[in-house]
Amino acid sequence: MNLPMTDRRRRRRERMGVRGLKDGDPTAWSWLVAELGPKIVGYANRMGVRDGDEVMGATFEALARNIGTFEGSESQLRSYVFSITHARIVDQLRRTTRRSEVSIENTLALLEADEPNEETFNDPELLAALGRLPEEQRRMLDLRYVVGLSTKETARALDKSEVATRVAISRAFSKLKELLVSDLLDGGDPS
Repeated sequence: MNLPMTDRRRRRRERMGVRGLKDGDPTAWSWLVAELGPKIVGYANRMGVRDGDEVMGATFEALARNIGTFEGSESQLRSYVFSITHARIVDQLRRTTRRSEVSIENTLALLEADEPNEETFNDPELLAALGRLPEEQRRMLDLRYVVGLSTKETARALDKSEVATRVAISRAFSKLKELLVSDLLDGGDPS
């Protein structure tokens, strides 16, 4: 029988997960890699790196070196991991000039939406417009809607306040809509 997890049980599980990582528990590390590895690789690839797996490896290597100094919950750990990931992506992008070529199919649905969702970001036209946003806006939308971090986790990953992040995400989404409208007016086909 599956009982709903109480806040107390959830906090205990989170502490045990972080504690397990600190203790070098292979099960805790396997869970973390399985849970965040694909999201790290996807985020890195969307940000234009050549090898998302390399970024994932470098992220987990840095985390393993520094996990002993980490203090926080499982949610804070996710933000911490993506802040490490972001630093590894920046390092790799600085070493290369390659930009990702990304591409959206639900343009009209997105233009009508108040807020995007994870599925929206599979559309090649939207991804192309996303690629034209300034890096900071693209990174925020990607972490929030593609990787699936909460606004609070996104703020922590980017070392910004939650309020500033919420406002910036809203502005980034508005800018993305402007780009899509411009594409439509320039003769692009949203279907």
